[in-house]
Amino acid sequence: MHQRTLRQLPAAGLAAAAVLALAACSSGAAPDEGSGDSLVFASYGSAYQDAQNEAFLTPWAEESGASVQNDGPTSYPKIQQMVESGNAIWDVADTEPYFPVANCGTLVEELDFTNIDTSNFPEGTWSDCSIPIAQYSTMLIYNTDTYSGDVPATPADFFDLERFPGTRVVPNWAGAGALEFALLADGVAPEDLYPLDTERAYAKLDTIRDSLTFWDTSSESQQSMEDGAADMWLAWSGRGYEAENNGAAIAPVWQDNLLSWASLSIIKGSKNAENAQSFIEYAATAEPQARFAELQPYSPANLAAEPELSELQEKWNVAKAEVQDQSVVTDVQWWADNSAEAEAEWTAWSTS
Repeated sequence: MHQRTLRQLPAAGLAAAAVLALAACSSGAAPDEGSGDSLVFASYGSAYQDAQNEAFLTPWAEESGASVQNDGPTSYPKIQQMVESGNAIWDVADTEPYFPVANCGTLVEELDFTNIDTSNFPEGTWSDCSIPIAQYSTMLIYNTDTYSGDVPATPADFFDLERFPGTRVVPNWAGAGALEFALLADGVAPEDLYPLDTERAYAKLDTIRDSLTFWDTSSESQQSMEDGAADMWLAWSGRGYEAENNGAAIAPVWQDNLLSWASLSIIKGSKNAENAQSFIEYAATAEPQARFAELQPYSPANLAAEPELSELQEKWNVAKAEVQDQSVVTDVQWWADNSAEAEAEWTAWSTS
């Protein structure tokens, strides 16, 4: 089962950030050179990375005796620069799943699966160079102060300015789901999405262009929801949870949600390769994945995990059967093969 990608956004206020010097690294401190007893972890910041620290990094560091340093946000050009310069200052990075598929053995290392049990991962969520740690969705979210009674319920409603007037916000890169969502709204069946008809997708997006704005970081999407700055969003389920947890007047729409997962990979040329492999093995197991799911509203990728969720987390839980039944899984291999061209097309369209 090929699923799509992005990242989520968890519960706030986690003490592990201070323990692992997240604030220092995020403010621009350069990661230390590899010393054999350390690990530099790159992810997307905010409460999401805080939750990764609490669930994965802190307990692994306590078990291994290694020190952990945080950096980010994950940047593919930065990874490429590190590898090409022979100076990989990151050891493990959280990425979209197409990235390790497209760059296995070149920008990220092949993993040793001897001590990794893949039998509990959903089919298609792991590759030779990556393991999944959480599942989530890119989905329609609407402003409940704007719409009541007759509310948006499908991708087509996102594009219906007559029935649902108002502003829309979508992620500002091709691989974030807007192209798939536009095609679904235009009547393309999920099983017929790939190869993506990008010309048709942009034509559909053009129908709402005057009402459309973009978010470049997931924190921007969350802040927009909390501020009530738009009427509909195409955003990550985790940011929806965070926003509602902070008082946003929003509601999720699960029809044709784009299901995805977060992947971990070892950067090619890691200075702490042994620790990186050890950490990957730990992160693949059920217990830390369950803890991660408790700290933010995404389901574990390890299906043996049994998180205990709050009522609000359950509301945004993509693992529920009724959500899974409405989910659309995206083709990671297509994105691995076509990402560069697709992103160039998106940039040309979004800046025109």
